[in-house]
Amino acid sequence: MTEPNHNEDWSLHAYADGEIAGSEGRALDERLAEDPEARAKVEAWRRQKAWLKEAFDPVLDEPVPAQIKAALRHRRGFTLSPWAIAAALALLIIGAGAGWFANLQMSAPQAKQFADLAIEAHEIYTHENRHAVEVAASDGDHLTTWLSKRIGQKLVVPDLTARGYTFMGGRLLAAGAQPAAQLMYEDQAKRRITIFVAANQTNKETAFLVTQKDNVTACYWLDGPLGFVIAGETGREDIVSLAHLVYQSFEM
Repeated sequence: MTEPNHNEDWSLHAYADGEIAGSEGRALDERLAEDPEARAKVEAWRRQKAWLKEAFDPVLDEPVPAQIKAALRHRRGFTLSPWAIAAALALLIIGAGAGWFANLQMSAPQAKQFADLAIEAHEIYTHENRHAVEVAASDGDHLTTWLSKRIGQKLVVPDLTARGYTFMGGRLLAAGAQPAAQLMYEDQAKRRITIFVAANQTNKETAFLVTQKDNVTACYWLDGPLGFVIAGETGREDIVSLAHLVYQSFEM
């Protein structure tokens, strides 16, 4: 199978958003029926879109802060309709991805949704052969510097060799509206695990929590400035044990 080019990626994005119909839509239907990798990407984007809607909608029902109302008035005596205020507030929230949205996204009650994003990314990229990572482990210093800068917190690469896992490299992804890092490891049997890390703007903490989707088990937790998910096709006991190693690596 040839790698999709950027135009094909944009077509898949548009298809996921319901913006392609007619003959082009039917052609993509046929392609997705025979291309499980592309189909997985479309399904993941649709789930993320639904998750974003779920995260934003409750905020639009909250009272608009006085300072935002004031900013939306461009002259004395001018007021905006509730619908206009809601629309403007939505744009402000989207534009301030590290602000209100990050607080919603990384709060403890929604940590499960954070884990779901990490599992989707795990399922997509661990099945890649040539492009499983964006930056290889051989360029590890550049990788950690780059990802640390993007997520806004110091990133380390946990050493999991004692458990038989070799570091492959990593990539930049997204957790909703904010940057996230994915680190990938592989054992001698070619089984892969991933560590998904993003900034936790609330600084709230949780205990280790475990979730499972199909054959992927994930352990996730919030710890001060960062949120973590470690995922793999392994058992609960094994993934929690690996999570302890990751936790200790960031506590050093």
